Amino acid sequence: MSSSSMLRNVRTALSTNKYMTAGLAIVLADLVFGIIGALWTPYPPNAMFNPSQPPSLAHLLGTDGYGHDVFSEMMADTLPTLLVGFAVGLGNALIALVVGLVGGYYGEGIWGAVIDVATILALTIPGIILLVVIGAYFASAKAALGYGVVVLALSLTGWAWGAKVIRSQVLSISKEEYILASKIVGERSSRIIFGQVLPPVLPLAVGGFLFGTLYGILSLVTAEFWGVIPVSTQNLGTMLSLIASSGAYLTNQWWWILGAMLPILVLAVGIGFMNIGFDQIADPRLKEQKTTSQEKIQVSTDEGEIEVLLKETS
Repeated sequence: MSSSSMLRNVRTALSTNKYMTAGLAIVLADLVFGIIGALWTPYPPNAMFNPSQPPSLAHLLGTDGYGHDVFSEMMADTLPTLLVGFAVGLGNALIALVVGLVGGYYGEGIWGAVIDVATILALTIPGIILLVVIGAYFASAKAALGYGVVVLALSLTGWAWGAKVIRSQVLSISKEEYILASKIVGERSSRIIFGQVLPPVLPLAVGGFLFGTLYGILSLVTAEFWGVIPVSTQNLGTMLSLIASSGAYLTNQWWWILGAMLPILVLAVGIGFMNIGFDQIADPRLKEQKTTSQEKIQVSTDEGEIEVLLKETS
């Protein structure tokens, strides 16, 4: 697939792919909700009311165990959480794309061996464990672990799986006849990589960004839950940490738990739809297989064969 055809597919994705449209709309709605929460909330997040009150017209998601309005907290905490996730997803995708392209294209040389070793090292160091170690160091130095350190740590450890997938695809593409012909006629490696190898693997990088975003958010929430990040920070992990410390799950304060999890669940649904859409854009045969299957069922129905099969199955 050429770069021009790839761009045409991307431009027409919103109008032709319902999964992409639905997924992007859900993700953007979640992001807009967070932006609004950064600018305005029904009550100040630190305002005090009667604690542990169930949802009502005055407090749409009730109040937490400390008397804060849960809906206002959710609005205020959504944007920082999403921004960390997007930053981690972007970092993972860029590193995986560069490593996968270089490692796949120069797979037989020294660069391929170096990248193989680096990928194995990255796979053996979980990002959350690295955060725990860094958090302990910052705690001993009496310094707060900021979002920048979190993004850097998760980006440096979360790219390996995506790089392996991209590298295997690039290795296969590099053996195609048109790539070999370009090498024979003396085409520059950079021109081959960016013009002929990169477009087919871009959907893999986009998929890496989407799931890297979820990885970043879940890692941030987990680090906050474990106390690696100070509770004074503002994100959905802070809410979950306070829920655990106050035992809200034992007192059936479901609205507090829902407020901490709802933006993450909405984002996960949107990313899932977007990933399906990108798969169909990158491989149009997925749509063709579905259409062909439906046509065959219709033909069989006209001939009276499929009706008997369906009755026997039911």
